[in-house]
Amino acid sequence: MANRYPLSIATILIFLTFFLTLLAPGAYSQQATTGAEWKLRKQAADKVIRVVAEDVNSTSFRAASEIASLLARADGLRLMPISGRGGAENISDLLFLRDIDLAIVSLDTLEKIKAENTFPKLERRVAYVTKLFNEEVHVLAPEKATKIQDLAGGKIAVGPKDGSGDYSARTIFGAANIQYTPVYGDYALAMLKLQKGELDAVISVSGKPVRMYENLPKAGLRLLPVPLNLEKMPDYIPANIDASDYPRLIPAGKNITTVAVQNVLLAFNWKQDTKRYRKVSKFINQFFPNAGELKKRPNHPKWQEFNMSARLDNWIRVKAAVDAAPKPVVAGNFGSCSAADLRAAFTQYLAEANIRVAGEISKTDAEQIFKGFKDWVNTGTANQ
Repeated sequence: MANRYPLSIATILIFLTFFLTLLAPGAYSQQATTGAEWKLRKQAADKVIRVVAEDVNSTSFRAASEIASLLARADGLRLMPISGRGGAENISDLLFLRDIDLAIVSLDTLEKIKAENTFPKLERRVAYVTKLFNEEVHVLAPEKATKIQDLAGGKIAVGPKDGSGDYSARTIFGAANIQYTPVYGDYALAMLKLQKGELDAVISVSGKPVRMYENLPKAGLRLLPVPLNLEKMPDYIPANIDASDYPRLIPAGKNITTVAVQNVLLAFNWKQDTKRYRKVSKFINQFFPNAGELKKRPNHPKWQEFNMSARLDNWIRVKAAVDAAPKPVVAGNFGSCSAADLRAAFTQYLAEANIRVAGEISKTDAEQIFKGFKDWVNTGTANQ
């Protein structure tokens, strides 16, 4: 009689699992469709282009979402907005994260990162698609403060470290020789701490009106004016915030002078024969011809400033964007304009930019004002 060896429990479980797998409904069909599913997965990935903006409360994130809605009307690319931390980290995401195709960054942040050589040869590694709009600096403080000098020595929330608010705080308070203690973190939490008296101010950079300021209490807080130092703040321009933007914070008929900086849509500077460049090019060719729709309500009012013909000095532009953008008429005829026409245009620029010149100005100030005038002409504002 043959010897019998009892099976171990482990062996029985292995066999049982094997047979149950064979009997499971669809076991073979799942394996058979793996190739088809992989093809569908690849097709889906090829139709998505990802853009990193700032947090979900920011104007840049809302702008990205509205571009996404615009593209969704056609059977083409899907734009997928991603909430980032802004500033240097958005540029880092664009440079080093495999799936990020675009990034929204303020121009002053871009210039500072280049000057500090945070990412070597940045001006050759990224290329801009378009300027989107200007973003205003908001300095929110208790009512007892009337000017930014009142914040000296205080605790000021600046958003994420190396974000747009952090960079602007360094620039603005540095230009005014104001010492402060930066407090890093989430803006929503910072707003609560400010209302509790645990902070002296919150500074942020976002296109007006910003949602997080719209539902604040009617009393107890105010927006402070921000002075422009043309020599120490070369990437900023004059701006205004008025009661129509924040009726809870500004009395009717009143306005606050502040500064603003350009907001830029960036891409990695891909070679033109690469798949990633072709994806960015396809996005541009779908976005630019339909961008005028973004100026209609209920989209953000900042789209009224959008002009895809605007140029940035000293930065490479994506070739597809150069080809797709309409050529500005005034900028094209700038060199042939008469002295009278130039003088009239310059006078209009000074009025719209709220620049008042009294007496003699320094060479540096004159160059900065002229740079702003060129940017204004290049945006096509003078044609409107």
